[in-house]
Amino acid sequence: MDHENPPRDMTDAEAMMWAVERDPWLSPNGATITIFDQPLDFDEFKQAVAGTVLAEPRLQQHVVAPAAPVVVPHWEVDEEFDLDWHVRRLTVPGDGTMDELLDWFVLFLQDPYDRTRPLWQFIVLDGLEGGRGAVAMKIHHVVADGQGSIRLVGGFTDLVRDQDHPNVGDVKLFELEPEPEQHNVVGELVGGVLRRPINVGRALIDAITHPPKMLEIGREVESVLRSANEGLHPAGSPLWQGRSRQRCAEVFTISFDEARPHWKELGGTLNDFFITGMVEGAARYHQEKDSDLERLHITFVVSTGKDNPDDPHAFTPVPLYVPAGPMPIEERFVAIRDLLQEKRNEVHGAGPMAALAAVAGLLPTPLVTGVTRSQAAHVDMATSNLPGYLGETYVAGAKTLYSYPLGPVAGTACNITLYTVAGSINVGMHIDPAAIEDPGLFRICSEAAFDDLMA
Repeated sequence: MDHENPPRDMTDAEAMMWAVERDPWLSPNGATITIFDQPLDFDEFKQAVAGTVLAEPRLQQHVVAPAAPVVVPHWEVDEEFDLDWHVRRLTVPGDGTMDELLDWFVLFLQDPYDRTRPLWQFIVLDGLEGGRGAVAMKIHHVVADGQGSIRLVGGFTDLVRDQDHPNVGDVKLFELEPEPEQHNVVGELVGGVLRRPINVGRALIDAITHPPKMLEIGREVESVLRSANEGLHPAGSPLWQGRSRQRCAEVFTISFDEARPHWKELGGTLNDFFITGMVEGAARYHQEKDSDLERLHITFVVSTGKDNPDDPHAFTPVPLYVPAGPMPIEERFVAIRDLLQEKRNEVHGAGPMAALAAVAGLLPTPLVTGVTRSQAAHVDMATSNLPGYLGETYVAGAKTLYSYPLGPVAGTACNITLYTVAGSINVGMHIDPAAIEDPGLFRICSEAAFDDLMA
């Protein structure tokens, strides 16, 4: 995607995420809390973010609802853009402990966006124990996915502590580019209603006249049907059945350099290591609770960016069952490694999510949210892996120590997201406590599992 001139209309995937968010159970949004060795210089941070906003038009735009249900929403410049609303400063509640910070962070993530404004917010936090500082970052998934958020953060991240940033002036006086022409509501209504059926017709004609494309469509349909069928299979955990709108968070960190030789020795990747450790942690949690567990129903993310370089959301979640019964941890690693590779090989083109998004735009939103919630309720654990910069980084004069992401729970029992940064593997556990009643024990079991993987 051209980040300097992003498209005016949402993609089908963005429109689907925008629509399903009307059901608070299915919010597709995540956030990140980053810990620094000292409090940030707030004025310097604000100026650095201002420079990023000037370079990223999407950060100055808000979503405009369509005139008809089958028309996708579009983006327009927010003529009342105010950086003071998007970048704020707070003090960590209570004594500034990590637990208190996480409790606040979970509530911050659950606060709904003001849909009349650009969909992002940064909170600079002081008062963290040990003289440290923090920044909470929340960017709506239609603005940027996890990888896109990392790229945006790179705009104000430095490789040295005392990096000078140009003063962009009074950030309230940005010269925002006006819309190229007055928006035509009637034109949107007529053109939007017709566009999708016409595009579908063109795609079918093109496929019929090009046999290889017909084969590709066949693979897409097969992938969609398989994914939907697997999503409706029952969850594997007998304990993690409850669902609610409540959320809590646990986090932990692993040394990247200490962990890397172990997944290499086992012939796998960081993602294989990550998912194996979390599945082993879940298995140990069930053992502690005297509950039999044979398998877990999880999802993991497959990148489709190689075949879709212009798609800002070039990924698809893939569901599968993984073995969770008693077995040596090395054997579990190999079994999960092979299952993940097999599933990756089954993803074609943009994957099942893109195909479902195109169809979802033609269906009533309650139907889409109902089906989505039904599928999510059968998922024990959603996982995601975000690669970041492993070297030392600084923001507004403060050194990055850890950065913990919380991915969307969206009706599952939990979302576990990994983010590699500053020499560490940082794991954020976003949990529905109605499903996992003892989140602290789940974290302890998971940490012990990774320790054994590195033994």
